[in-house]
Amino acid sequence: MKIGWLEAAFSNPIEKSRLLQQPKKLQEIMNDVPARQWLWEQACQSHDLTLASQAKDFIIIMMKSSRLIWCGGGKISPDIYEEALSRTWEWFSKEMSLAYNPERASFVTWFNQKLKFRILDVIREKEKEDKRKYHLPIDEENHEWMYPPAPEPERWHETIQEWLELIQNHPHSLRNCRMQNHPDVNCQFLLMHILQMLRDSGDFSWDALAQKYQVESSALKRFCKTRCFPIFKQLLSN
Repeated sequence: MKIGWLEAAFSNPIEKSRLLQQPKKLQEIMNDVPARQWLWEQACQSHDLTLASQAKDFIIIMMKSSRLIWCGGGKISPDIYEEALSRTWEWFSKEMSLAYNPERASFVTWFNQKLKFRILDVIREKEKEDKRKYHLPIDEENHEWMYPPAPEPERWHETIQEWLELIQNHPHSLRNCRMQNHPDVNCQFLLMHILQMLRDSGDFSWDALAQKYQVESSALKRFCKTRCFPIFKQLLSN
């Protein structure tokens, strides 16, 4: 049925317009594996490049009309969000036919995962620029490790699973690194919880993690930035 909606939209401009005005139908299509497989095949086929281009444009319009694109949760400044959004659309247009797997995630889920880390990229760049403006020192090598690790969307679950196994297999160096005044909080558990949050929701919250461990969010963030993430970086480079 959902593929039928798409076929009608492709062959009839009126049906296309009607479909794009129905967010619930668009959401159903996004959540249907056969429908998005069909869409992806139309966008990737090579015997009719005009049709492929039209299909790719239609996918993007559908995503924008579905009301499923992550809007920042009200916590991101508009200039940062818009810059990250623009970069993510550019990435999506280039990578969809190469790296997207319709059996693993919807177009929007795949897009939103990348968008959230594009936002982090823009925030980091802004912080660096602000430091340059005010002549503050910048730690170029370790700056990225002041944030939770960010797997590439195309290997999201595989990479997180590999990292979880790595952390589980190196308990001593991580478990012995404990938070001052909170000996029950160690790097192994923190890194595992961070990765599990990223795996399950694609999002990460210092406040949620701090609440779980009943510590101050700022103290927990400082501990991870200065102790846990550098150890994790070293493990990944071994």
